[in-house]
Amino acid sequence: MKPRTIPIFPPETLPSLLKAIQDAASPLKPAQLAKCVESARKLTGPHVKELLAEDAAAGHIYNWGSDKAPLYWHRERTAEARDRLLRFAAEESLTKAQLTARAAKLAPKIGTPFVKPLLEGLLNDHRLCLAPKTKRVMQTESYLETEIAHLLKSHGRERPNSRIQALLAPDPETSPEPARPDETVQEVAAKIFDAMNRIAFSPGTTVTFYRLRQQPELAHIPKAIFDQAALLLQHDQKALLSLHDHAPALPPEERERFVTDGSGTWYVSIYAR
Repeated sequence: MKPRTIPIFPPETLPSLLKAIQDAASPLKPAQLAKCVESARKLTGPHVKELLAEDAAAGHIYNWGSDKAPLYWHRERTAEARDRLLRFAAEESLTKAQLTARAAKLAPKIGTPFVKPLLEGLLNDHRLCLAPKTKRVMQTESYLETEIAHLLKSHGRERPNSRIQALLAPDPETSPEPARPDETVQEVAAKIFDAMNRIAFSPGTTVTFYRLRQQPELAHIPKAIFDQAALLLQHDQKALLSLHDHAPALPPEERERFVTDGSGTWYVSIYAR
């Protein structure tokens, strides 16, 4: 039998395929990717699979399908599932079953059996917690802030949210220096990017803006500057911001935890591209 000859494609073919995967909103089949890339030679699904084999093996891209029927994406399945759990828990309080189902069913679907142990892991790591009274999952920092505020109020000692958040912030002796009040949007964007990558559960994992604002170097940045800096990271394609579905319906104090573009769009979290 005559050995199969692998066509030689122009050097820009592979970078074009990787860019298509990076820009995709969901995992793509090799045949779909073949249609996304212009090539002097006819590009087929099997060709795409061969061209991407090395990057897939090295973990530069991820296969959401099987070896025989791959689906390529820039997001790793475990990181994506954790992202969803953290993001949805930040948006509203849900039971464990509700949160698991919502994270599993969002396109691209991941599957409840895969998501369940990841939720338990986030609970064990204290990234999320189960509120004793409501049995609903909440961000640990948000839950503690609410409980401390209620406890103080019950004893006639109300404190502003900023004071409570400062109490829950990381130890300043082991954290970066606080930001200067006169920092530019570009400088704040760099600090957000560094902090995001430092505290992310794993590379590329979503970090909520609520948690970022608790970092000492970002805690005192004016909200308008912080929001502009986060939006700048998305504009420069260094990060992606996750939309909040129903922020306008929330009380103003809750919306303060999110980033807004000033035109009615609100973002709850961010992750590196």
